[in-house]
Amino acid sequence: MADQISTRKEHSQSTRKEASTLLRRNLTNWANVDALEKKVCVYTTGSFGRDDACKTSDLDTFIISKAESMSNQRLLSGLEEIELAASIISANRELGLPEIDGDGSFLKAHATNDYLVGLGKPSDDANNTFTGRLLLLLESRPLFGEEVYSEIIDECIERYWIDYADHQETFIPAFLMNDILRFWRTLCINYEAGTDQKPEKRRAKNYKLKYSRLLTCYSVIIGIQIKLRETGTVSQDLARDIVDLRPLDRIALARDHGAEANVSSIFEMYEHFLVETDCDKATLYDKMRDVEHYKSTLESARKFGDEVFNLITSLSASDEAGSTSWRFLRYITV
Repeated sequence: MADQISTRKEHSQSTRKEASTLLRRNLTNWANVDALEKKVCVYTTGSFGRDDACKTSDLDTFIISKAESMSNQRLLSGLEEIELAASIISANRELGLPEIDGDGSFLKAHATNDYLVGLGKPSDDANNTFTGRLLLLLESRPLFGEEVYSEIIDECIERYWIDYADHQETFIPAFLMNDILRFWRTLCINYEAGTDQKPEKRRAKNYKLKYSRLLTCYSVIIGIQIKLRETGTVSQDLARDIVDLRPLDRIALARDHGAEANVSSIFEMYEHFLVETDCDKATLYDKMRDVEHYKSTLESARKFGDEVFNLITSLSASDEAGSTSWRFLRYITV
């Protein structure tokens, strides 16, 4: 059996590279590509962002435009948005990937300030900017406009680090951590609310939630925990280092902190999950129709969550009460 973690990483990276090439080529039919990439970026999330995509994975994409400094109006025009969306759809079909999810309803361009101004406000959820921003930081990779992509990540981190100047020596990024935990809870609530779904679809969603989505969220939390142990604080530069890593690589950082057994267990369990999901959605749904099989996968998913929890608690086991790394654990609990 092939090493799923390694082979999927290679597949994800090669497919993203091809998608970027096709997207750029398609855009030349519509626009000045060099000018366009100075004001907009396209990034992919999900399995292609985590580097664990298989041949039947969707290419989930988001479009973000820079905005005018005075008016906050996005630089991307309405026609350019249509052209960009059409180019993404065309590239997706040329790659032979499943059709864009949601019938293309998520291929809507947001302005940078949509991600920043709405942060923490009720409208954040309704406009899909909450999801877009969190996935940008937790599991994204650029397909087009890398400089703009990098700038937007830095601006998001800066917004979360608004109180850093007053606490540079002991800063705990509670603002970001709370938003990540809010995102995780929202995913869980959305699953619980989906009672109208067919049982096999609901079971498959639950299975993926307890593995890939949990890994996406808590790998950043663990990355922050490790940096706090190492330095007693988390600067914006350290935060950017964490964001730039893929989820499994963030977990691997714990190997240098006496958690080799925990890390190895998490990798083994995630490998098993990738083997189980190495198929199209219809095949996965067929598997989930078998109640006993679903119970087995659900138990494995619970153990995966247990092991992630064990890693967090083991990393904090020797922390001195009142230290920033000790207080980190308190912050994600109380």
